[in-house]
This record gives sequence, C-alpha cells and structure tokens, in this order.
Amino acid sequence: PAATGSTLTPVHQWDMTSQFPQLNTGDKDDANLGFEGVGYVPDSWLTANGWVDPLTGAAYNPANYPLHGSGLFFAGLEWDGTLHVYGLNSDGTFTTFGTIATGKASVMDVTFDAGTQRVIATCDNTCGETHTFMKVNAGGALVPDVTYTNPAVMPTDNMEGFAIAPASACVNGFREAVWSDDGIYGFGSASSSYGHALYSGTFPC
Repeated sequence: PAATGSTLTPVHQWDMTSQFPQLNTGDKDDANLGFEGVGYVPDSWLTANGWVDPLTGAAYNPANYPLHGSGLFFAGLEWDGTLHVYGLNSDGTFTTFGTIATGKASVMDVTFDAGTQRVIATCDNTCGETHTFMKVNAGGALVPDVTYTNPAVMPTDNMEGFAIAPASACVNGFREAVWSDDGIYGFGSASSSYGHALYSGTFPC
C-alpha cells in the first residue's frame, strides 16, 4: 500500500496447486473445487487454547516457524469441506500443517471471531446455510463445537461470505452479522430479496 502510483502489486505468492491433484478434473468451467475461503488465525489464540502441532505432536510453538509471521492461515476447500492449515513464510515458502474436518460437505468461507473465540466455517445452500463454530478440544485438536443456521427470513441461496462485527461494536447485547450472496437470487425474481448482494442481521454478544 505504500508504493507510489495507483496499482497494487503482489509481493509474494504461495502456490499450493501441486498438493491437490484430485482437483484437476479436466473441467475448466468448474469454479467450485479449490479454496473458497481463507481465514487468518492468530498464534496467540492457538497457543492459549493448546492447539497441538500435527507436525510435532506437541503443543504448537510459533518460534519453530520464524518466517511465518504471527498467525496461521486456514483455507476452506469447497470440494470436500476440509480446512487446510498453512504458515505463509516471508521468503515465499510455506509450511503445511495438515487437514481439519469440519463435518461439512463444502466450505465457502472461513473466519476467526475473537468475540466467541472460534474459527467459523460457513457453507451455503449446499449444507442448508450453516455456520460451524470450531474450538480446540481437550486433546488439542480443532473440532466442531456448535452449528448455526441462517435466520428463517433469509433465502436459502449462495451465501458464500460471513462476518461478525467485533465485540467492541456491541449495542444492547448484540453485534452486527453480515452475509454476502454470490447468487443474488434471493427468494426468486419477483421477491423483495432478489438482487441483494448483502444481508445484515445481529449476533448475541
């Protein structure tokens, strides 16, 4: 962002394509195979909750990966609903920490919410519009904790993005939740929700 001019230029690229040969189906028009969501999870949360590093079998120690910054990236693979964990290094290399099951057939978005202290995996109408909140269990594994469905007043559509406002934005015990609609079809062409790209609601603080 500090560069001169009006063009943003990539500094690094991390290419994981070779890890997923099963996605090379030969159908160039299939846009629903790869990473559909990427969420940044702070090291501080992983260590405080006792997440076990699958590469060492011991408690995750960020110091073992000096080039990765201060957190890991959880990428949701739409093809099978799994999360893939990466440390993205400043030299353009990356560390692969393995795969986590979400219990979903697909994942369209991944986010970390500091308010609930959970990693949230979202699935659209493929899974009936659900958001699975994931926690670190007593054994140090990231597992599903609770799953929420969208409010009934919302359409069952391609809701492929989800975000919750920070706890600092709470008003009368609630904070804003926002969904993004990839299809903008709403309840149909004649409905009041047709053409809507964003929906806004609330989530308890």
